Amino acid sequence: MSGPYENGHVHPDVLAAIALDGNRLHPSGEIVAAEEHVVACVQCSTALAALLRAVAAGRCARPADATTEPPARAWTAVVEQLREQGGFAQNPAEGRASAVPVVVGLLAAAAGVLVLARLYRRFPRRGASAAPSAQEVPVSRGAD
Repeated sequence: MSGPYENGHVHPDVLAAIALDGNRLHPSGEIVAAEEHVVACVQCSTALAALLRAVAAGRCARPADATTEPPARAWTAVVEQLREQGGFAQNPAEGRASAVPVVVGLLAAAAGVLVLARLYRRFPRRGASAAPSAQEVPVSRGAD
C-alpha cells in the first residue's frame, strides 16, 4: 500500500481491510486517516459500502448457494466482444477440470468410511466374546 491515500482517495486495499475487519483493526494512523476520509468522500464511502455489502453476502453464504458456471454462449459473447475491442480472452474453464466430480468423490469416500465403521462396530469380530465386557448392574427404579 502506498499510504492512506492514492490519487486523493483511500487505497482499495485499505477499504477492503476496513470492510473485512472493521473495528478489529489496530487503529493505525493509516486506518484512522482512511476512516476520516471515507466520512467526507462520497466516492470512497460508496466504494466502502459496496465492499461491506459483498462481505456481508459472503459471510451469509451457505454451501447450497454455490455458483454455477455460466453457459457456453456467455463465454462466446465475451470472447467476441473482446476480439472486437482488440483484446483476446479464452474460456477460463478450458483446460481445467471441474471440481464437482472431485468433491462428490471425496464425499462418497467419506460416507463409505462411515458406513464401514458402523458395520465394523455392529458385528462382533472373530474370537471376540459376544457377551458384554462390563458387568451388568441392576438399576433401582425407586421404592416398590
